[in-house]
Amino acid sequence: MRRTVTTLMVVSLVGNVFPVLNIAAIFSLFPLYLINQESKQSSSDYGPVTARKFLVAAYLYWIASYIATGASIVNFFSFDFLRFDGALFIAYLPLLLIVDVGLDPLFIRRSLGVFLTAMSLVAAMGLAEFADATLVPLGLSALPEPLQLIHNASLSADIFHGFFRAHNAAGAIYAMASLLSFALLAGAKRPSLVSWPAVWLAANVIGLVLTQSRTAYVAFVAATLLVIFLRKGWLKNALRYGAPILVPLLSCLLIQPTVTHRTEAVSDLEDPNIVMRFVYYQRALNDFALSPIVGTGLGRYNDQLKIYSGIPNFIYFATGGSVENDDLHAHNSYLHFLAEGGIVGLALMLGIWVATFRWVGKQKTIFEPGSFAHCLAQGIQACIVLEFFMSFTEHMMGTAVTSLTILTMVTLLLNLVGWKYRVASWIHREPLQWKGLQAWPAL
Repeated sequence: MRRTVTTLMVVSLVGNVFPVLNIAAIFSLFPLYLINQESKQSSSDYGPVTARKFLVAAYLYWIASYIATGASIVNFFSFDFLRFDGALFIAYLPLLLIVDVGLDPLFIRRSLGVFLTAMSLVAAMGLAEFADATLVPLGLSALPEPLQLIHNASLSADIFHGFFRAHNAAGAIYAMASLLSFALLAGAKRPSLVSWPAVWLAANVIGLVLTQSRTAYVAFVAATLLVIFLRKGWLKNALRYGAPILVPLLSCLLIQPTVTHRTEAVSDLEDPNIVMRFVYYQRALNDFALSPIVGTGLGRYNDQLKIYSGIPNFIYFATGGSVENDDLHAHNSYLHFLAEGGIVGLALMLGIWVATFRWVGKQKTIFEPGSFAHCLAQGIQACIVLEFFMSFTEHMMGTAVTSLTILTMVTLLLNLVGWKYRVASWIHREPLQWKGLQAWPAL
């Protein structure tokens, strides 16, 4: 069961246009958690305990915040609320249910490979559709709608969504897949341009560029520079093996008129999409000013005709109005958490991510540099940094797509940590029987 659930969870990360698969994967974590009680207790010795404490506190806080607004309890459990305004309750479940279920390193390596390969294949399909739409007619436009990966929007054409509802979500996941691939390539003891990490990096960067997600572009560059290029001992490999892949790809893709238009618009303050961002920011700041300590209440940012109760400019909940369950948000996680949860809400959410980042960094030190586990940990840290940057212009910390991806990778890392602790314990008890485990650093 543990392998089936893990595989289902990893595969579900490839898209969210069919939410049934995502829901099945997430809720399959509950029986796995309940069955592995002994593993749960042992993994608490080396698991992300601090991050989990922050998460429990955040869950309790946001539930109390919602109740304080007087909104319907029935609405709280509705699909629409949990998909949009209350998505964080679903997004962070892997961290709450995280447990070392005894997955072996080979299975973990293969699971990550399945995710990166699936993302790469979808990106290749997207490239073919993009070429069909912009360069050479291939007849792919005649495919059924569910297989169409390229879409048009009011502000741009030929945007690659993959199997995601929104192109920014696709951009975020492809940026993360690219970072994980780059970490496996640049951090390896014997990196090679003829290897799976090199293929994954090339394919997922193509997917990233085709999403035309300007937020993902900037965040990917920042995360790559801060976590991979500036990583001690990684610069040489990053340049030697990253440049031959990234430079030709980006040179070909970024000269395409459709992509160039979106790329140049990053700094265009007259772009209607960017102008609306400032409108959303101002709305969030207004709510924060009304109730700076605890915010106006979970789910109230996008509600209409709000009526407030309490002490203005101190504790002032929105206790009346028209409840709207949709995907409208502040396009900035920091401002959104301040608007709905105040300083307390933002502090709890940042505590989760900072504690997770520190835990991953601490576990990274127990693995030999160049090992798979060490590279995976480095890639996860890069993804968390990407999350921090993308949250400045999107509500990434409050939506399920990126959080589920990162926390699933954290689960894989936890099982690698548990495997090493078990091996160390066995070697200590039966040294003569475990001489063959000297190959551990390669894992």
